[in-house]
Amino acid sequence: MRQDIGSHYTVDEGLSSLARTGATYYTESIDHANGACGAFFISVGVWETSFVATLQHCDTDSDTEGDWTDEVTGAGNDVSETLEKAGDGQINVPNPRERFSRVKLVVGGTSCVCGVTSILGPLRTLNAQ
Repeated sequence: MRQDIGSHYTVDEGLSSLARTGATYYTESIDHANGACGAFFISVGVWETSFVATLQHCDTDSDTEGDWTDEVTGAGNDVSETLEKAGDGQINVPNPRERFSRVKLVVGGTSCVCGVTSILGPLRTLNAQ
């Protein structure tokens, strides 16, 4: 039996690939009510001092930073990704702790180009083919 990826998973642009200054950025969240698990794929060019991505979770899709909680070790999800050089990284969310997940990116230095793609699935409701 063949499965159509487009029907079973949702792929979205979590954070547009743009030049970023040294600051903190947040991806769009994924809603686990629609899919059992997820992943965030990070792509980044050269930066000056550091690049850290941390998984966060929240019960509502809030824009308030204080509503989100950083993931902790032992929950079954990737906690964070510290990149040492330009390239890519991945944060997996096989065991969502709350309804929504997102990634917080902390870029050190003056600038870099980075973007994040999110994947949610398998979807709880499939598209008709």
